[in-house]
Amino acid sequence: MRGLFLGVLIATAPSACSSGGAPSSAPSPVATPTPEAAPTATAAVPADVPAPCPAPPRDLGPGITHERIAIAGDPAAATTDDCLDVVRIDLAGHELRALTAAHHGGARPLPRWLADEKLIAGINAGMFHATERSVGLLVSADAVNNPDDNPQFGGFLAFDPVDPAFPAVIVAGRDCPGFDLDALRERYRAITQSYRLVGCDGEAIAWKDPKAYSAAAIGVDRDGRVVLMHARAPHRMRDLSTTAAGLELAGAIFVEGGPEASLIVHGRDGAVERVGSFETGFLENDGNHEFWDLPNIIGVARIAP
Repeated sequence: MRGLFLGVLIATAPSACSSGGAPSSAPSPVATPTPEAAPTATAAVPADVPAPCPAPPRDLGPGITHERIAIAGDPAAATTDDCLDVVRIDLAGHELRALTAAHHGGARPLPRWLADEKLIAGINAGMFHATERSVGLLVSADAVNNPDDNPQFGGFLAFDPVDPAFPAVIVAGRDCPGFDLDALRERYRAITQSYRLVGCDGEAIAWKDPKAYSAAAIGVDRDGRVVLMHARAPHRMRDLSTTAAGLELAGAIFVEGGPEASLIVHGRDGAVERVGSFETGFLENDGNHEFWDLPNIIGVARIAP
């Protein structure tokens, strides 16, 4: 779900955070680059074989669990994996990092991001333009990728608090009680912005966009753990929102769709490696098995004991 296409989406969508956080009409795909022209990468096919779902939580290592949930609704195309991967990470032993191509050595596929930056996990930081600039606000303590609030986006993932008394990570919504973006930016050094996947109380959002795609998302659960999610099967986002609403989340945002939706978690006792494929109007098949170049990611690093 690349930048020029997303520029059309944002230009045609109304306010992103009224009762939802999603476009109310389908964006035109005319500006979408062809899959042949989009940057791909030579990266290994995911090593772990996805288990059927539902699958109960399993430990990937200290403070990291992985489960697989059946996704509500029917996928838009046949797929061998119609499950939502859900990884919960306790930030008592880990820290989040916002990394950008402009400030950290260029775009690359997620496996290389993890290797280069010594991360144990990573996921898309959000949608981006052809310039590699984030479509929404994306800032951190050492890098400003996009300092501007995008009024079409109503969801904010904030971490790296200035005061250790603040929660390590939160999801805020523009129409949630007490929301104040200026205050959020004063309290947290790192923020990424996108459409919300679940509402202020963790409820499902009735996305109206009829398009279907693989998807990646980030949330926070009611125990304060960061939650990384990935769905390879092409669904409308209202299906994914309905599914995420059953996960006891305090908030979640959508961060990428289509073949660029990526998730890797390497724990001491297990791993999860997922890539997306299908996207309406762009790559309408389940054939992608390579990690594509990403300019901006949210990484997870282990904190030394």
